[in-house]
Amino acid sequence: MSPLSTSNSDLILAKENVHHLTYFPFHGLAGCIRTTLVLLGEPYEDHTLSFKEWMAQKSLTPFGHIPVLREVTKCGKSFEIAEISAIEFFLAKRSGNLLGKDFWEESQIRMFHSSTHALFTFLVHTVVQSPQSDRAAFLARFKKTNLPQWIRSHEKYLVANGSNGHYVGDQLSIADIKTASVIEHLINLTNGEGETPLISEELTPAIMAVKSNLEKHPQYAGWRTSQQYQEFTNGNLRFFGF
Repeated sequence: MSPLSTSNSDLILAKENVHHLTYFPFHGLAGCIRTTLVLLGEPYEDHTLSFKEWMAQKSLTPFGHIPVLREVTKCGKSFEIAEISAIEFFLAKRSGNLLGKDFWEESQIRMFHSSTHALFTFLVHTVVQSPQSDRAAFLARFKKTNLPQWIRSHEKYLVANGSNGHYVGDQLSIADIKTASVIEHLINLTNGEGETPLISEELTPAIMAVKSNLEKHPQYAGWRTSQQYQEFTNGNLRFFGF
């Protein structure tokens, strides 16, 4: 992976480019990326790897992690971008309208996005990937402390913005997409037998409005009914349990 010149930087914004995403066959940490790719409506290919395939290719990735996005330009040049947030903001920048109307709105959008990203990556890396002997205790603490704190903060800010399903102003942003892409999994996590629900239309209407707003987009609604989406959902339930 080599730095791109200024002229090449112009090329990567072309709508004719083809996006190649490499990740596992479940939603996992790539939900926001895949959703944004669907909303962009640009050429996009999803390359899913088994864990055996991933171990064989791991050393070939920039930092030994996936997801990785490879962008193939209209003149045949390509480059890779790694790290979840970097990919998400790269795609948001390409969209032209997911980062707000000005620098201040973009700063707020980045703040809310960062908070949700921190919560979900903590859940996956610290709780799900913890030793089996510690997992139940870590998960209980997440449900008692980390998740309720996130819910209180985000519900408050969303209400302050008018409970319109957006974090900033009245337009869809990458922060909205980030939250909407994890809500379903957080609901599944806390709606088990004997569990006390933490997220619902009654308890957190402003947070749920973010999810509902995104589901009104035709491209996203269509993708949610696709076989691919259902396969990723089933993969999530098998691997993560939520």
